[in-house]
Amino acid sequence: DRVCAQLEAIGYATERVHCPRLPEDRRWLEEFMLPGYDPARLGDHRVARWRGKGSGRVLVLGDLDCAFTPAKMFPFRIEGDRAYAPGIADMKGGLTVAVYALKALHATGLANLGAITCVFSADEQAGSLQSRHAVEAAGRDADWVFCMECAREGGNLMGLRAQIGVAKLDVYGRDAHAGSAYAKGISAIEAMARKITAIHALTDPAREIFLCVGEIKGGWRRSVIAGQCMATVDIRTPGPAEWNEVEAALRAIAERVELPGSHATLLIASHRPGVPWTTRTDRLIAITREAGHELGLDFGVLRSPAAGSSAFVGPIGVPCLDGMGPSGGELMTDHEYIEIPSLVERAALLATTMHKLGAGAWEMPEHG
Repeated sequence: DRVCAQLEAIGYATERVHCPRLPEDRRWLEEFMLPGYDPARLGDHRVARWRGKGSGRVLVLGDLDCAFTPAKMFPFRIEGDRAYAPGIADMKGGLTVAVYALKALHATGLANLGAITCVFSADEQAGSLQSRHAVEAAGRDADWVFCMECAREGGNLMGLRAQIGVAKLDVYGRDAHAGSAYAKGISAIEAMARKITAIHALTDPAREIFLCVGEIKGGWRRSVIAGQCMATVDIRTPGPAEWNEVEAALRAIAERVELPGSHATLLIASHRPGVPWTTRTDRLIAITREAGHELGLDFGVLRSPAAGSSAFVGPIGVPCLDGMGPSGGELMTDHEYIEIPSLVERAALLATTMHKLGAGAWEMPEHG
């Protein structure tokens, strides 16, 4: 409400958006991403639109949620040039940068684009399973996209984002008393341990392939050989070809019988496509860097194995820059922070870049 009120005051029309849930055969993803939580309780996604008299259409992406549950919250505080709070870098700081960049454009009369659309999702930490539809719809009506994730080390932007997915691996053995009936037991935990070793061996940083078994649950009592074990797998690849390769390898690992009498099932889904780095990305980087030089700001552009709301404009082919938010770090910890001076710097960078696009910089040759 606060974000939308700021934009409504400068002429934006805002609306709440409800997106459809996943089809029945993919509902397991909702439970996987938000275990024990009703997806219907998620907040509304918000869309804000402004129509101008210029040319060119910009889409600004932001997320309203954060990774912290109420039990993990900690107080906002300022120490020196840093501000600390839950989700302040990921991505309350980015929302602040976006709002004030847009306010600056309108206050100075430099809002010279044909249209500016903002999509603020409420479920990014839950995989953007619902907000994906809103981002894709807005992306098809945009010429350039900026995502307000926090800047990476040293203020760097992100020109590429990974394709990301998840898997749920269940291994089944046979319960038995660990003493008197040991020979009758088949340890699902032991079988899972062997599979986890094989899963982690698929990680190949040189090829930007990362797998992480992040959660394991198995057994029900210390004196009983576990008849069931479950593990979650986070999967990150640079694109669809590598994803297909990893998926085939995971299916082979699941099918392999580690202990006689055991078996496993695998559920796997890619819920975020990747954002490719193209020649159009290079052009957008050049314009943004020119804006930065005019402001005395310098930054690099990284290939990132992470992903966010920008994932859904990648397949559409719209040039996208991510990491336009403030500099910060220690995401998803109790000392997550932003560098306070970077709020103003990033707002100026976003506003100046958008003004340049509206002034025709996309069609102009690069300056020497």
